[in-house]
Formats: sequence, structure tokens, C-alpha cells
Amino acid sequence: MTRVFIIAALLALTTGCHSSDYDTKVFDPWCCENAEDLKARWYNYTNVLLVCVYEDHWEDRGPHKLSLHHYKGTVVPVYKGDWCISDKIAFEQGLDYRAPTNPTSCIGNLEFVFTSEHRNSEISLDTGELWICDEETAPALDRIYPQKINP
Repeated sequence: MTRVFIIAALLALTTGCHSSDYDTKVFDPWCCENAEDLKARWYNYTNVLLVCVYEDHWEDRGPHKLSLHHYKGTVVPVYKGDWCISDKIAFEQGLDYRAPTNPTSCIGNLEFVFTSEHRNSEISLDTGELWICDEETAPALDRIYPQKINP
């Protein structure tokens, strides 16, 4: 009986814990080693949001100028900050290549947005302030901000 109890206890302990290898893999897509690295990267941002894109278009401003990718979306969960679920947000990202002539639409995509702004007009995002949400990037946010949904 004691042997069965010890084996059951060991199995419970090993299946309920995350290994450090798992932790490393969770933060790899963000180019970070662990939760502390990722928190430090986002420490200065007031808002960490997940946005569902409902409109996007490109603006080609010619050679030797950044092309702008404009987005409109709806905030789905709020990981950090004072935005609310269902708030509308408009943002743009400047990219150092010409706008595609036949772009693929981003409508329906889920995008992580990192900003310290909260306003009705379009927000300009720098490199690293917009990340696509997928099965590789989402787990890290859930680990850092488990209370993600904001009423």
C-alpha cells in the first residue's frame, strides 16, 4: 500500500510541474529566456492588448521611405492597461520595404499590440510593438498575465 502511495505521489508531482525546458520553449518565440526577460522588455508599456483586425491597407510612400501598413481592429482580451474588451483601435506600422502590389489581407488575424497610448486616432507602432498571435506566441502572454480579461 505504501509503495502504491509513493508511486502515485511521484506521478502527481511530475505531471503537474512544468520543466525548465518547457519554460524555455514558451519564451523562445519572443527571443527571451524566461518570464523575467519578457516582463523586462514590456515593463515600460502601459498597454498589452490582443486585437482582432477587421480592416487593413497598405500605403506605399515611394522609394527610400517607409511603407505604412494601417490596421483597424477590436480589442479582444486586455493583458495589461486600461483598454477594454470591444474597444476599437487603429494603428500603423512602418516597414522598410515597398508595399506589396497584391497584399494578403490581415482581416481576422489576432495581433498582439504593445503601446503606452490610449486614444481614438491612429497609433504608430515601432518594430517589436506588433506581433501575430499564434500557437507559439500566445502561451508566454498567458504565463505572464494570467488574469488577461478586463471587463
